[in-house]
Amino acid sequence: MKFFTGSLMRKLVFLFLVVVAVPLASLSWLASQSAHDALLQARGDSLKAVNEIKKDQICNYIENLKLNCELLAQSRDVRQSYQILQQYHDSEGALTDGSFDVESEVYHELYDRIGPFFKEYMAVYNFRDLYLICQKHGHVMYSVTRGLELGTNLKSGPYKDSGLARLWYEVSETGKFALLDFSDYSPIGQPAAFLGTPVLGKEGDVKAVLALLLDGSQIDRLLRVGGGSDTSAENYLVGSDLLMRSNSRFKPHGLFKQRVDTQAVRKALTGQVGVETITDYRGEEVLSSYSHMALNEKFGLNFEWAIISEVDSSEAFASMAQLRTNIQGLGGLLLVVAMFAVYFAARAIVLPLKLLMAKVRLMADGDLTVTVPATARNDEIGDLVNAFNRMVKMLHEQTSQVIEGSATIGATIAELSTTTSELAASATQGLSSVSEIAATVEEIRQTSHHSHEKAEQVAELAEQVMLRAENGRQETTLTVTGMDEIKEDMAAIATGIIHLSEQNQSIGEIIETVNNFADQSNMLSVNASIEAAKAGEHGKGFAVVAQEVKALADQSKLATTQIRRLLGDIQKATSNAVMATERGGKAVDKGVGQAERTGVEIDTMADLSRESADASSQIVASSQQQLVGMDQVAQAMEGIKCASQQNVEGAQQIESVIAKLDVLGAKLKQISTGLQV
Repeated sequence: MKFFTGSLMRKLVFLFLVVVAVPLASLSWLASQSAHDALLQARGDSLKAVNEIKKDQICNYIENLKLNCELLAQSRDVRQSYQILQQYHDSEGALTDGSFDVESEVYHELYDRIGPFFKEYMAVYNFRDLYLICQKHGHVMYSVTRGLELGTNLKSGPYKDSGLARLWYEVSETGKFALLDFSDYSPIGQPAAFLGTPVLGKEGDVKAVLALLLDGSQIDRLLRVGGGSDTSAENYLVGSDLLMRSNSRFKPHGLFKQRVDTQAVRKALTGQVGVETITDYRGEEVLSSYSHMALNEKFGLNFEWAIISEVDSSEAFASMAQLRTNIQGLGGLLLVVAMFAVYFAARAIVLPLKLLMAKVRLMADGDLTVTVPATARNDEIGDLVNAFNRMVKMLHEQTSQVIEGSATIGATIAELSTTTSELAASATQGLSSVSEIAATVEEIRQTSHHSHEKAEQVAELAEQVMLRAENGRQETTLTVTGMDEIKEDMAAIATGIIHLSEQNQSIGEIIETVNNFADQSNMLSVNASIEAAKAGEHGKGFAVVAQEVKALADQSKLATTQIRRLLGDIQKATSNAVMATERGGKAVDKGVGQAERTGVEIDTMADLSRESADASSQIVASSQQQLVGMDQVAQAMEGIKCASQQNVEGAQQIESVIAKLDVLGAKLKQISTGLQV
């Protein structure tokens, strides 16, 4: 598996070989099998045709034998010959021992007289012998060859169990033509087959039996294979006893001697017809066509022959073996050609891929200057090479842009780092200023509380002055003294109010500073948002911080606006207090002078005291408003302080994000520096 999975070249070669070799082998096998089946069918049909032809020839031969035998028995020569022999038989031929005298001179004369006709007939029709047999006694009255059976009695003589005796008996009994199967016949020392027909008298009764001894060579000639190319083909007959009824090519003396117990013979004797590949009597594999002669159906005979036509399988399928060899040779040649074609095809695919793989490895190592030579191929490989070149070009351009962007990001990060440092310093400084302002506001708040307390005391004193003015002059001295004290207190109040006015002016300047700081923070947040947008994905966190800074700056600006409005109110109240204090001082001076000069003006002083009491009430109200305003200023300053603290923390976060961006930019710059463009 490692061999087949380690290389694309091996995979392609193996795959193409499988794709080519398997169909080629299958096609070769199918072609060989189809040719074998076709040849088997053709040879089987041919062998079956031969078998049928030989069968018809044998049947025609037996039919001719029957016809000739019957015609011969009805001929005048046979009748005359029988009458001559019968006269001799009745007069002196029949012996007392039951035999027939064939040694006398009279018989020789008779034999010589009738002999030429029968000898000529045998020469023409190729019989081995011809017999005339007495129907009544079974005497063999005539034999062309003068064999041992001549003169014997077939009923009781030495050949009473021979085939000739059985033929005589059957023809005598049936009065019809008869053909006996081959059997051993001792007079000639060979198997013999006999056929015979009755010689009829004028009344149609059987007078004698005309018997013929078949010459087996005639059947052998009929079964002999023609001058074809098959050297192992043969045709032969087999009887029910599984013995040959003819001589074959390989068994020239097999008649009634060679046993043939094969599947084809047994099927043929049961009436079957077919063609099969079997093992014959020699132990050889043969293609055999078998059939039965149907002698009983055609001629009324009481025996059956199987006719077999065979040829050795090696010879029958010699052309198939040659065809198989040719197919295998052609398949091998095609396989070799396919191997070369597959190799060069796979090589044409793999080599460009190897080149691309080497270039890709160089790109993986950071070299973006690689290129692949342009190709004129219009297939997928050519498209891949062209696409690779376009990819390298595009990657080169994008990398150049990345390098330029890295440099820009580095410079921007440096600027952001400087700006953020300044922002952090400004935020820290602003936080310190706000802390100082908060402390100052707290002092003003305490002073306002003290002024409020003093204003309440003045009001109380004014009430007392008014009451004492009502009581009379006796209180003038005390009033003068009180007025002196009031004068001193008014001087102190004036001094405090002037100091408060100066502190309000300082608070205004601080608020202006905070307002300017908020404007700068707002502008800085806008710049930070722009830079964050330029940074893209990496600037999202920085953009959030910039947004927070902008929100804090807006809150600071809103708080300073509120404080400025409150300070305006406080300044107005302070101006009124100053004016009231001045008027109070003047009134006190005037009251002291008048108190010393006259007591008549008590009522006037009482009015003035009432006015002073009203002014004191106004001062108390103004002081109360100033105290409320200072509380609001203190709360606003606390908000500014918190906002400034948040600005400091936001600046620190921005500084941390910029530090991370700086590290990221350094890495991006390092990566960009490592790329060869």
